[in-house]
This record gives sequence, C-alpha cells and structure tokens, in this order.
Amino acid sequence: MIASLIDQRTAGRLRLSAAELAFLASLEQRTLKFRRHQLIQPAGEPAGEAYVLRSGWAMTLSQLESGARQVRRLHFPGDMLAMPSLAMRHHAADVEAVSDVVVSRFRRSDFAQMFERFPRLTGLMFVFAQAERLVLGDLMAVIGRESSKARMAFLLVDILHRLRRIDPAMTNRFEMLLTRAQMAEVIAITPVHTSRMWSRMIAEGFIRPAGRILEIVDEPGLVALSGYVDRTEDLDFSWLPPSRDTR
Repeated sequence: MIASLIDQRTAGRLRLSAAELAFLASLEQRTLKFRRHQLIQPAGEPAGEAYVLRSGWAMTLSQLESGARQVRRLHFPGDMLAMPSLAMRHHAADVEAVSDVVVSRFRRSDFAQMFERFPRLTGLMFVFAQAERLVLGDLMAVIGRESSKARMAFLLVDILHRLRRIDPAMTNRFEMLLTRAQMAEVIAITPVHTSRMWSRMIAEGFIRPAGRILEIVDEPGLVALSGYVDRTEDLDFSWLPPSRDTR
C-alpha cells in the first residue's frame, strides 16, 4: 500500500530498492479495524505509535473548549495517521474513522529505524510532509480570507485530486463519505450554511450528486473559485540521497 502510493506520488520517477520495499511492507503487518465514527487514536495518549490507512476515510480533529470540533486533515488510503505526534510525548489530536476503516499500526521505534537505515525513505517522507504542510497552509488561507463558497470548492477539489492519486483511472466521480456536519467541521462554517452552499454548488452547475456518488461537473470552475494548487505537481525528488541497502 505505502509503496504503491509512493510510486503514484512520484509518477514512477523514484524506484524503491528491494530493502526499502521490504521495510515498508513490514510497517503494514499489524492491522486493526475500526467502525465509522470510532476513535482510532485519542488525543493525550503516549505517542508511541502511528498508523497507515489501508482502506476507508479518516480525519484528524481537535476538540475545542466550546464543544465544537475542527477537522485538521482528511485522510485517504495510503495516508499516515498520527504521524506528527511521533515528534511529541503525547498524541496532539484525535484521529477518527469517517467510514469503516482498516489501518496498519507501527511503532515509533520502526520510524526511528527508517531514519537510521533508509535515508532516502526518510527524505521522501520529509518531502511528502512539506507538501501536506503547504496544502494545509492553503486551506488555512482560504478559511481565513475567502467566502464559504470558495472554502467548499477547495474541499471538493482537494478530495478529488487526492483520490485520483490513489486511483489514477478515476475521472470526476467519487463516493462522498462526509456528512454535511463533517464538511462544516473541515471548512469552519455551520452545518446549516454548509447545506446552503452545497445546494448553491448544485444550482450553479459545479457538482451533481446522485445519492452518495458525487460528480464534479466543473472542475476548472472550482479550481478558479478556490485558488487550489496541486502541490504534488511541483514535488522535487532530485536532491534525495541514493538508496543505501543495509541488513
């Protein structure tokens, strides 16, 4: 799963060695299943492990003092969950299953082994983490300065692009697993206003839902409205160190 996602994200420009592939496969051996809305990783627990999302959707979120929730990041198959907290003593945020999910659990010591034995994989994870940081910054800018309509447009395009990285054969249709309330938690508006913006997107011809299947009718229009930039298109792997296979 991780190796295939790396191949997709690098567009085949970086061929992993047999040792690197074996190490990535070892991270996916311990699998767990979680039901929809179940906490995969509660905030506040000792940060000794993280996860790879094998199937389903998940989200990282903060529980605010007011009782509201703010989604920090949506996650799709191949994504790492709770990874930022490995730099901390305790997990900084909740990770919750959006749908039924299967995850692989790995220890912080496994990640430390990657630093020691596989510098190219370490560099690659750094590249992906910085790309994600840029996208989160883009989303913060949209939430802070743009309209609710632009925020929703950003969310929809981001989901579409990330699902396409998992399945390059996907066109402009996907199963929307987020509820209106969850969408509201991502783009920081009320559920009522989210429903209003959803209806407006339909009326203006940007999207066409059919049950849980969502068709993105006007992708260029959503990109223009939100200012979305696909940061993965500008990734640079040329500076990464060569593979260093060790026993």
